[in-house]
Amino acid sequence: MTDDKDFALWLAKEKRTLADAGYQETAASFDRIKGRLSAILPLSVTLTTASLAGAFSQREYSIVCAFMALGFGITSGLCAAGLYSTTLVTKNVGPDTVDTILSDVPERNEVHATLWMAYTASYITIENAKIIGRDRRWLKAAWVSLSLTPVMSFLMSIICGGWGSF
Repeated sequence: MTDDKDFALWLAKEKRTLADAGYQETAASFDRIKGRLSAILPLSVTLTTASLAGAFSQREYSIVCAFMALGFGITSGLCAAGLYSTTLVTKNVGPDTVDTILSDVPERNEVHATLWMAYTASYITIENAKIIGRDRRWLKAAWVSLSLTPVMSFLMSIICGGWGSF
């Protein structure tokens, strides 16, 4: 009978370890997304500034530069929204919160307490995955805007007859 209890305890600890590892992966993914948004933001701000300088130059290509400034400005806004939007739910809680979490444990033993904490970490990881999904959408939108702005500006220059001005 002790083998069953030992196995149940080992299994509960393994589930807790896996839940903690899932939380760590989610946090790392969140940091990568925020890092990418942070890398795109200065690039898009620089390109917006350069495009605005071209737009205010009163030359024949100023309309194309204004369109580029708009596109890169949208990219900057998307990056700022993605960076500002959210924070992760933390699984680091105080002793009072642990007591609250464990107050609903059916049996007061190590196996059930460990399982309960594992399920709590899994729930927090699921909630954080939803947050990351929203931030990932901001990142994708920023990449699309950053990528399409030069292409659309090139097409606009051809349509507007500005090709000769380059």
